[in-house]
Amino acid sequence: MGGVVVMRARSSLSHNCGSGTVLASTALALILACPLYAAAQEKAQQKLASTFSERYPASFDRAAPAAIAPAAEHPAASSPTPAEPAAATEQAAAPDPLASLDPADRPVAEKIRDLLAAKADKIFANRKERAAVETFYQARNFAPVWLDKGIENARARSVVARLHSADTDGLDPKDYATPGFAGLAPDALADAELKLTRAVLTYARHVQAGRFAYTRVSRNIELPQALPEPAAILASVTDAADPAKALDAFSPTQEAYQKLKAVLTELRGKAGPGKIDVSRQIETVVANMERWRWYPRDLGESYVVVNQPDFTLRVMHNGAQVWTTRVVIGKTSMPTPLLSETMKYITVNPTWHVPPSIVHNEYLPALAQDPTVLERMGLRVSYHGGDVEITMPPGDNNALGRVRFNFPNRFLVYQHDTPDKHMFADEVRAYSHGCMRVQDPAKYAEVLLKIARPGEHWSAERIKGMFGRAEQDIQIQPVPIWVHLTYQTAFVDGAGKLALRRDVYNLDSRTLAAIRSERGTVEPAPERKREPEMASSTSPRRSARPSPPPSPSSSYPGFLFQPAPYDALSYARPQPPRAVYR
Repeated sequence: MGGVVVMRARSSLSHNCGSGTVLASTALALILACPLYAAAQEKAQQKLASTFSERYPASFDRAAPAAIAPAAEHPAASSPTPAEPAAATEQAAAPDPLASLDPADRPVAEKIRDLLAAKADKIFANRKERAAVETFYQARNFAPVWLDKGIENARARSVVARLHSADTDGLDPKDYATPGFAGLAPDALADAELKLTRAVLTYARHVQAGRFAYTRVSRNIELPQALPEPAAILASVTDAADPAKALDAFSPTQEAYQKLKAVLTELRGKAGPGKIDVSRQIETVVANMERWRWYPRDLGESYVVVNQPDFTLRVMHNGAQVWTTRVVIGKTSMPTPLLSETMKYITVNPTWHVPPSIVHNEYLPALAQDPTVLERMGLRVSYHGGDVEITMPPGDNNALGRVRFNFPNRFLVYQHDTPDKHMFADEVRAYSHGCMRVQDPAKYAEVLLKIARPGEHWSAERIKGMFGRAEQDIQIQPVPIWVHLTYQTAFVDGAGKLALRRDVYNLDSRTLAAIRSERGTVEPAPERKREPEMASSTSPRRSARPSPPPSPSSSYPGFLFQPAPYDALSYARPQPPRAVYR
């Protein structure tokens, strides 16, 4: 445009010299304005393009290069640029991660990369394992783990041998099929490579956490069932001097499990046609080993272990048993759960708050027949609007006895004393609504407090000296004491012999049925909100009433001891302040 204006200005000057000064000035102004106009136009186009890209980013990305590329304003003024070589205008190719591999490994690595991109979801059990495997192989430029220059290596032979002996841990070797590598083409070698990786991951997962989720056996269980990390499995096996030993390290470390493992080897040596008893013992041992996988690998420096089928409680400290006693567990219709929790505090002189199910199913019908029956039993009835609350104050006849041991859990069970001492003479002691009754609660409290509060000189006599009408809590701090509620129908006793117990809750048969039919990925349990530590004097309490059977020495009428639903556990009302030992 600037050239046109200059030509017109010069023409006017040649035809109208009288006004030459004015025209020259005008022409000069136009000439100077042209670059400013071009710059303004370019700026406006850029602003328009920016606004368009903000409103329509996808369209802008596709159309912007052609739509807003400014035309050259002064082509004659620009210096010609020689054409650049085509290679310089192309983006530099990314380096090949497989270039560093041995030429003999590269064809297999390429196939491994292709398989992971196309079929990883069909090879590995879950998203987490797939992601771990992909990251693992990417980090090693897809070099095979189990092959050296296309030949099976010592690492592969070591893990294959361990997988073939999976039955020593009560597992089935057929669940961990191992491929052959001899005489295969690169694509088949890559497939075999990933299948062995899958077998290693599956075995480590099964031997540590179990072959199925424990909910397949019962909903009355809450245990960690902690899965190993796939990346940790791969790292430990590939970095170890002895890969088989590294795999074996994923086996449960509890002493009870390791002893059962040794017994299983002995039993398999005795097994044979017609030896039905040995075969049944093997099945029982295998079922118990499977359940141990659900528990923490480290049971704690100090812990309480209840063996439900044995009806016993043991206190362990620094690897040794320091005390044991008899317990009563839940009846078959209201089984005691399996769980691991920490002991929080001991309550002396507990108040029993009768759960609503017992109130409505047992006590209100009894009250309708005899208005004085609850009073004679030492129970107190109060009304809150439309609700009925029945409580029993502390005392010798309290259903919870004189001491309660609290490890808050979602099943709302605990351990406690009982006025019905005669039950402990029975061989099979499954009588309660799910809680555990302890034969000698004062001594039990002494043992726990000597561990948790060793400098305070607690004794059974001191605990008994606190018996009275005032409810008092003693905190179990700062030493954590775990409580493990277990179901061991097979265990090795103090003499080193295999001990077998009755399958009271039918868990062995359900565990074995799941072993035969269930295979799946154990998903991590969602984190549960812990129950409040009932030490606060204003926090709600939960109580469960044990259900003793009628007996000549029992002070309770027989008609009150019909089975109540297992949900006979409920929040109780806030309690008045009482003494708390911290």
